Formats: sequence, C-alpha cells, structure tokens
Amino acid sequence: MRPILIWLLLLVFGVVGIGLQDYASQRDRFVQDTSIVHRMLSQKAVQHEAVLATLAALSHPPAPERLFPSLQPALPQLEAIGRLNEDTWRGSSPSPNGMTGALAQARQVDHPVVLPGNAATSYWLVDPSGWSILLSAQRLLGREDIPLTLSAVSLSLPSGQLDLLGSASPQHPMGLVLQRSKPLGAASQPFTLHTLQILTPASWPWMAWLAWALTSAALVAGWTLWQRARAYALREREQSRLAAIGRLNTLGEMAAGIAHELNQPLTAILAQTGAAQRLLEDPDEQPQVRRALQATAGQARRAAEILERLRALMARGEPAQRSALSPDDLIASLRFLRESELARAGIRISWTNDAPGARALGDRVALEQILHNLVQNAADALATHAGPRVLDIRGRVHESRYEFIVRDNGPGIPADKLPKIFDPFYTTRAQGMGLGLTLCETLAGTMDAHLHIENHAEGGVCATLSLPLYSERQDSGVSGSPQKHEAHC
Repeated sequence: MRPILIWLLLLVFGVVGIGLQDYASQRDRFVQDTSIVHRMLSQKAVQHEAVLATLAALSHPPAPERLFPSLQPALPQLEAIGRLNEDTWRGSSPSPNGMTGALAQARQVDHPVVLPGNAATSYWLVDPSGWSILLSAQRLLGREDIPLTLSAVSLSLPSGQLDLLGSASPQHPMGLVLQRSKPLGAASQPFTLHTLQILTPASWPWMAWLAWALTSAALVAGWTLWQRARAYALREREQSRLAAIGRLNTLGEMAAGIAHELNQPLTAILAQTGAAQRLLEDPDEQPQVRRALQATAGQARRAAEILERLRALMARGEPAQRSALSPDDLIASLRFLRESELARAGIRISWTNDAPGARALGDRVALEQILHNLVQNAADALATHAGPRVLDIRGRVHESRYEFIVRDNGPGIPADKLPKIFDPFYTTRAQGMGLGLTLCETLAGTMDAHLHIENHAEGGVCATLSLPLYSERQDSGVSGSPQKHEAHC
C-alpha cells in the first residue's frame, strides 16, 4: 500500500508540473504567433500609407484608371484607386458617398483617414492630397500567412468585425481559451486585431503524462526493490559474518601451508647469498660463487612457481566463446538504445538486411561494442553537417562472410589522416582519446573478424565489419583459419 501512495503522490505532482509547463509553452507560442500576424498587418497598413504618400509626391501623376492595373498585381488587396481634385472625382471606380467629408477630415488631422466602402469587408483610405485607395480587408492576409496554432483571427473594421480565420467566439466545453487584442501600428488605420486559441484536450500533453506515469511507477518499483534488496543484503551480511568465523580457521591453515612452502626456498636463498658474499673475497672461488648464484636463482623461481599456482587457483578465467548471432536482433538492440538520441541530433538511422536468414559468428558483447563505437563516430561526424543527416546500416553476405556496413553522409576523413585512424591515441576530435577504433580493431581480431574504414565515393565515411558466417559446420567443431578479406562499400 505504501508504494502505491508514494506513486500516486509523485503522479499528481508530475501531472500538475507538466501541465503548467505545457500551458506556459503554448501560451508563449500563441503570443508569438499573434505578434507575427500583427506585424504583417501593420506592415500592410504602413505600405498603404506609403503608396498614398508616393502618389501625393508626384508632380505629374498618371490618371487613376491607368495607374490601377500597374499597382493591383503588387497589392492584391487593392480594389480601386481615385483622386478628388477641386470637387472633381476621377478614378477606376465611382466616387463613394462621403468622400468630400473624409477628405476634409484628412486635411484637418494631416494624415490619411478611413472611409467605409460599399462592401462590409472593404474600406477607402483617403489622403489629404486627394488620392484615395479602396482596400479589401479580407485579402490583407492569405490563409498560408496565418500560423496553424491560432483557432480564430478577426479584425475590427469601421463596418464591424471581420473574421479572417474561424469564428470570433468558437466554443469547446473542455478547452482552455487564450485571447489577445492589439491595435495595428498605423494611425491612419486604427483597426484592432483579435486572436484566439483553444487548448482542447487533443492538444494536452498526454504522452508526457503517460511517460511520467510510467517513469514514476518505475522509480517507485525500483525504490521498493532496492529496499527489499537492502534488507536481504543485511541478512546475507549477518550470515556471512557467521561464516567468516568458520573460514578463519581455514585461512590460518592455508597461511601456515604457504609459510611452510616458502620457508625452504627463502632459507636456501639466504644461505646461498651469504655464501656467495663470503666467496667473493677469494678470486680462486669464482666457480663456487657462480654455482651459489645459480642455486639462488633456482630457489627464487621455485618460490615464484608456488605463488603462481596459488594465483591460478584463486583467479581462473576462460576466454569468451563465439556463438551464432542474429544481425536483426543486434541492430534492433542498437536502435532501441540510440535512435531517440540520434533523432534529437537530426540524424535519421536506417537498417537494411540483404541476407535475412544469415547469422554471423562472434562474441555478442564485443560485436555490440564495435557497432556502438562506429555509430558514435558517425554521429560525431554528422554533428557539423549542414544538410540532411543520414546514417545507414546495411547487412549482407560477401565472399562467405557476413558484413555490417555503417555509412554516413558527413564530411568524411581527410586523406592524409585516414591511414592513422587505428593508431593508439590518434584522434581527429578535440575531445577524443584516440582509443575507440584501436579497441574496435582489437576486439574484431579476437573474433576472426576484420574492420575496414574508407571514404565513400559519394561522400561520408563507410565502415565495414566482416565476420565469419555461421554454418552447421561450426556445430560439428569445424572452423576455418582466420583470413583477412578486402571489404568495399
């Protein structure tokens, strides 16, 4: 019961923390996306003012009906253009109602003013110079200009509210609503931008919550197992303490035996050394000195053999055994451990097995260590690559051997440095120790394998690990002698 309560407590705190962090992140993104839309609309409003200022500055302006076709492609929102000069209107469309009053207002405030158009989505921008342009607010922004995160975007016009995206007030029973209003940065077009985003349950961090639930459960389970293992270890320690008392007698007997075995050669060494020192005073006794020294060396070797037998008895090891290995299982384990890490670095890893039924003969631990080292080297090389980062692993049978081919599309290895890559302590990386490939080559040699690295003709590095191909002959104890095979990507 106690572990369950601890897990529930961790789960609640984690869910709340993750939810608040995700809400803050989405809110910041909403504010940023609103600023993007506001900036684009403000730029369009300033652009309209600039067009009118340019027309007012022309000493001999062209006729509005001739000017409109040349301006309309650059300004898709432009619907008409005209000029009121001494109560005479000339333009690409009829004069709107209220133009005279709008012109007087513009001259009074000394900047362009807005006059509602005939349609609810259009408006006239009237300049004090008499020039006017009819604009469609619905064409100010295209759908592709609005970030997909925004649920609704609207603009307050003199004629009312214009929805540029979605509805001005969409509803969702379980959604969290984010809203923001901001006036455009142009005095002549004081429109207000309204944006809205609804954080529906579909946008909530369910995967992060699930991951935290599993992680916290694993932590509580690990802590519970650790507590039980600790209690078990305490019991074992008490039992070991009682057993140690009994082993002291055995240790005493063994020490007495060692002392007895070493006593004789050590005594003989001392005696022969003393005799040799005395005989050195007489030049005629050199043969006797030589025999004494030879006897001393023989006794020393005897003492060393006694210690070596004890060492072999206490530490007896056997070499690792090779076995038939599935390439698909090896790469599946490697991808499980490394794929998410490589994905965060922008590296796409792929695996192709041209010989699905074949199996390689080798030591699994050593082979995994080599493959991990080759993948890490490729990832380090791709870290500075500007284009798409691809790491391709391929398996095939070639000349009765199984080959793993690890290839990247990075910058490759300089030609003058390629012959030295297997030298101990030689590295091309600032943080490297220069032992990774050396160790890989050594491990490959213990498995009758061969590691070959070269630059690929199309760019990047290609590493080929060639291993013996497992067959039924290995089961009967028949195995070929190790050979070095030339590998090519």
